[in-house]
Amino acid sequence: MKTRLQSIICKILVASATAALISACSLNPQNVNIDLNKTLPEVKTTIFSRAVRGLGRANMIYGRGPLKIMSKPMTDNTGTSLPTSGEIPRDITEMVKSTLNSIGGGILYVPYDPEFMLNTAQTGYSEWGEKLLPNVVLVGGITEFDRGLVTKEKALDLGGTLEELDLPIALEFGDIRKNSLASITLDFNMVDFRTFTGIPFMQAVNNIKVHKGVGEDQLGFTVYGQTLGLRGNIKKIQGRHAAVRLLVQLSVIQVVGKYQKLPYWRLLPNAEPDSIVLDAVREEFYSFEEADRIARIQEYLYLYGKPVEVTGRLDKATLDALQAFKSEHALGNAAPVSEKVYLALFENIPIELQTQARRRQVNAMIENYQQNLRDLALQETVEIMAEAPHEISDPPKPRPELGTLKVWLNKSELQIGEHLEVFFEVTKPMFVRIVSINAAGQMATLFPNPHQSDNYTLPGKVYRIPPAGAPFTLSVAAPAGLDKIRAIAATQSIPASSLPLTEDGEFDQNQEERFAFAGAEFKVVDNALEKAMN
Repeated sequence: MKTRLQSIICKILVASATAALISACSLNPQNVNIDLNKTLPEVKTTIFSRAVRGLGRANMIYGRGPLKIMSKPMTDNTGTSLPTSGEIPRDITEMVKSTLNSIGGGILYVPYDPEFMLNTAQTGYSEWGEKLLPNVVLVGGITEFDRGLVTKEKALDLGGTLEELDLPIALEFGDIRKNSLASITLDFNMVDFRTFTGIPFMQAVNNIKVHKGVGEDQLGFTVYGQTLGLRGNIKKIQGRHAAVRLLVQLSVIQVVGKYQKLPYWRLLPNAEPDSIVLDAVREEFYSFEEADRIARIQEYLYLYGKPVEVTGRLDKATLDALQAFKSEHALGNAAPVSEKVYLALFENIPIELQTQARRRQVNAMIENYQQNLRDLALQETVEIMAEAPHEISDPPKPRPELGTLKVWLNKSELQIGEHLEVFFEVTKPMFVRIVSINAAGQMATLFPNPHQSDNYTLPGKVYRIPPAGAPFTLSVAAPAGLDKIRAIAATQSIPASSLPLTEDGEFDQNQEERFAFAGAEFKVVDNALEKAMN
């Protein structure tokens, strides 16, 4: 009876398996067919495509002006694109071109193709005079590709038989899951086309992690020594080429945004403010005269949407707009014309089409300010500063006693092109302003400067211009002759528009009670001119 039951079960299993195979293969194997999915072409977009276009709009809104960018050929510098059968792209130049050319807003892409340019010039199709030269050159490439940073594998194996029922049937099941992680890094640098030197801090280094997963399932069963099995495999890989395109777009946004001093991080998801851009904006703020600071704040207020005019003066409309803006952004008791307010305005101008239209309107105001109102605003600022002590209701405090000021140079004679270094120290806390006057009578401010914006100096320290490790130098320029260094110190801030100097660059001795003076001179030598004369 038991043997009969076993035979019946085996027949049922064999019949079921046979029916399943016939159903899977259709009745006639020669009539096999498969459906093919069809897709239409589509425009390639990424999560950064909108940000790339937004960068061009921001460039117009902030009035940064045109920028012509050339891109050198960029490739896989790791050399792994060929051994890995193209797992990452060997050449990313076209990705960079497409990204640069899609920014707009005054950002112009200049192709780098010497052979094409020479051929067109020789055939007479083109004239060099009509060509635009780039301001900067973008260089870089893929610098890292680490394939096996992390590899994980999970496996499950199950098996069993029906020996207890004296049935010759066995079942086996296997499941395997593998996951791996790779890393791709892209480096971009900006080069000055005129000097062929790298521009400090104008770089972007970005990395992306890409994933790969493999799954495999196996099912097998044995009846009377005959084995039937099913097997399935699946492999999923995050697109390496698509990941590199994201890196290219992000890096272009960063390096162009830095160079143009734009708040580009507002265009990117979950991005932090760039300290390099913010420092450049701070330097810009402190480099302005007081009236020009007010004018720039009025410009930003108008772009923000406030009804103000660009006059360079703190009129009622400007003060009301500033008070409203400070309330909207929780700026508390910040002074109307302050670094805090200036940076907040810079970071919150709307980057949208309406603001772009307001830029065209405010440009007319700025032109009128520069042509007609700036001199009046500067004069009014000086008068206000001079009258300010009389507006204090409390009795005036005694003026702090002036200290002494000392200044010296690294050399007393320098050739044109050599680097000048200026040193100074004070014996009491004072504000210091230092200017140079060349042999032609032209004056330039050496201190404060964009890299040394705080000119409140303390005793016990030797100050140097430029400071050690600074990204700038003081290069001696023509004409040859005697150049003067004039240093002025006071217990109050010294406006650049009212220095106590005479027309010939000497100190106004009538101002000795208010200012401490120190000077130095050096001879500028033009060796090329002397050789030509000899």
